[in-house]
Amino acid sequence: MKIFKVLHNIAIIVKSIIKLIFIMMNLFVLFIPFIICRLLNIGLYKSIPRYFHLIFLKILNIKIKLVGKIYTNKPGLIVSNHASWIDISILSSLTNISFIAKSEVAKWPLFGFLAKMQDTLFIERNPIKAKEQKAAIKNILLKGKRLVLFPEGTSSDGNRVLKFKSSLFSVAENNSNLQDSYIIQAVTICYKGINGLPMSRSERPHISWWGDMRLLNHLWNILSFGSFEIIVIAHEPIKHSFDRKVLSTIAWKQVSHGLGLAMSGRAKSLKYNERIFEIA
Repeated sequence: MKIFKVLHNIAIIVKSIIKLIFIMMNLFVLFIPFIICRLLNIGLYKSIPRYFHLIFLKILNIKIKLVGKIYTNKPGLIVSNHASWIDISILSSLTNISFIAKSEVAKWPLFGFLAKMQDTLFIERNPIKAKEQKAAIKNILLKGKRLVLFPEGTSSDGNRVLKFKSSLFSVAENNSNLQDSYIIQAVTICYKGINGLPMSRSERPHISWWGDMRLLNHLWNILSFGSFEIIVIAHEPIKHSFDRKVLSTIAWKQVSHGLGLAMSGRAKSLKYNERIFEIA
């Protein structure tokens, strides 16, 4: 029995190493055309990071089911819950996007580099710079880009959605005229299955990257698993004619209720004024 266990562990290590090699090859192969296209200002460079994330998820055998529609006809903010660094690849595989991320992300191995490739806006948690950051977000939106905001401020255990911080919603508060310029859309990410079986509440915190988990250790742990099933719910856009606190509350309700529905097998896209929110 011990021999079989040792052989099984060796097989897992070998498979993990092979996956890691393919990931690095994927990055190297796509990085060269990315640099060339960007230097020559060829529009294809904007889609190359998405191709990386699509292949990356394929290597990890992560399957995504999208419920609803991600609106791509206008620039805007995509507001999502956050349970792991995998969320970056999940959302990036669905559409060409950039991110709003804390400044520490720029130093992450692999994902810090990818974030820079996707024109991520790195911000510091400093109230003094709030006005400057708001202007930077507006400037990016005016360039026609879509920005992903993780307003929880940190990652959770995947079983719940932490309350949203409202500060960065100020870019769109009380301005219904901006409805014609860009979109605010809430998105729910639910870690639903693992190795072909439903993921339990006790398993989800081990898949999520939160607390004091080390990034490289967590990446190695993910490489050792067989497959994952992820549900992404793209909710209906939110009107801009609210202040930032109301906007953040509405987005939180869509994302939080969406997570509960996805976990219970009833995933659906929610409108910002759903009647079920009135009961909560």
